[in-house]
Amino acid sequence: PPSVDSTRQTVSLVLEENTLNCEKNVPKICGGAQLVIGAFLLWTHRQYSPIVKDQFWEPFAVLIVLGLVSQLLCYLGWTSTSRKHRCYLGTFCAFLVLLIVILFLVSGWSVATKAHLITPAELAIESSFGEFLAKDSTKDQTHIWNRLQRDYHCCGYNGIHDYKKVGVPWSCYDPINSKVFNAGCMHVFVKSIEMNMVRVAVVAIASALIQSLGIFCVIQLTMLLRRPTIMLPNGENHSIRVKRTREMTPLSAANISNPTPHSSTKPPIPLKPVATRVDPPVIKPSSH
Repeated sequence: PPSVDSTRQTVSLVLEENTLNCEKNVPKICGGAQLVIGAFLLWTHRQYSPIVKDQFWEPFAVLIVLGLVSQLLCYLGWTSTSRKHRCYLGTFCAFLVLLIVILFLVSGWSVATKAHLITPAELAIESSFGEFLAKDSTKDQTHIWNRLQRDYHCCGYNGIHDYKKVGVPWSCYDPINSKVFNAGCMHVFVKSIEMNMVRVAVVAIASALIQSLGIFCVIQLTMLLRRPTIMLPNGENHSIRVKRTREMTPLSAANISNPTPHSSTKPPIPLKPVATRVDPPVIKPSSH
């Protein structure tokens, strides 16, 4: 019926529009999140990276690069959906799958880095703290160790006992209640780096899972492109589902005697004559 066909066309148009929006916006949102979070983590780490000899910054930078790649992939998705060409859609899908695989690898790399950073981080922090004490920089307010102790609310390498010979610096005191920070900076700073690695892993996995929706969007759009299209008054092409109807025409003797060019060239099978059935007369007995 016409109402059923119009309903199917409306559903098809809505599905195609949602598919296009999904394919365009998903990489853009995920890429923007990777850029913002990766830049923030890298900026936070670079504030105190000299303490760990400028190590452990690579996962943050890779997350930023993958965010830029997601933005470029968003442009490719926009181009492929605008042209509605299956070749462009296949290229977009291939790059999207590659990006998702890399995101999962980055997530695993971040977790592995978290598990193996304790020893090199401890050695680097111990060496940096020894230089801080050797140069007697405890009164320098701009020194990186004073800023670390003030911002992370820690004191010394393992605690306040590390300043027995030189005196406790001002950065080890809480400016609100003038209490001394008891936690050592080595444990606090290493834990902070580990948490940042976990954040990178979580962002990478979440981005990979969300962008996996783009694969289903590409598949759905490819299926829609297989259907015929109609031209709307506003000049846009939309795919519709065309239902083919078959009309049954009665077979007449003329069609049998005059076959069409597409019909079989064999002569028609002659019909067998059918004899009419004659019932025998019924003889009624006569009554005397």
